[in-house]
Amino acid sequence: MKRRSAWLFVLLLLWILGGVSSSYAEVNDLRPGQWSGGGGIGFLSMTPDGVAEFAFNGHADYFVGRRLSVGPLAQYAGVGNDVLFGVSAQAKVWWDLPGSRNQARLVAQGGIGFVRAGIKDSDGSGTADTYGSFLIPIGVGLDYAVNRRVAVTADVLVNFTSLGDTVRAGGREFDLHTNVMPGLYLGVRF
Repeated sequence: MKRRSAWLFVLLLLWILGGVSSSYAEVNDLRPGQWSGGGGIGFLSMTPDGVAEFAFNGHADYFVGRRLSVGPLAQYAGVGNDVLFGVSAQAKVWWDLPGSRNQARLVAQGGIGFVRAGIKDSDGSGTADTYGSFLIPIGVGLDYAVNRRVAVTADVLVNFTSLGDTVRAGGREFDLHTNVMPGLYLGVRF
């Protein structure tokens, strides 16, 4: 399942990047009607099995205004007992950092979508359960244009889901239906 999910993520990322490559502009050109896209690698922590997962993301941005873009964000993590794949529709607000001559930007983003998780049983039985949930990723990042066509990015995302767990406390069981999964991604934008 992990190998199949990884291939699906790679195909989705190539499709996103292929779609934006035909009409993209320079990375500093944030005019309405322009496309941009990219991807990153990093870590996603506090997953349902409690470990940090190696993760990938891919995104496409369509600029509806000089400082506002919308587009899809895909996230994949799958090294430990979890295989997580999430897709969301994101809105991003871009601010030029003073003194950077439009090379460095602060980017705030938020969105809504869904996440699918395959969680392998840790007792050695080899069984896996599949869960689905809403996904609300919010975050902030830095975008720095290294030349006219490529920018490097650093994003911190906090993913809110209902992939929670059952916890015993004070002799009672509580269902935690919100899971907060922070992530850090380093990447590129074209």
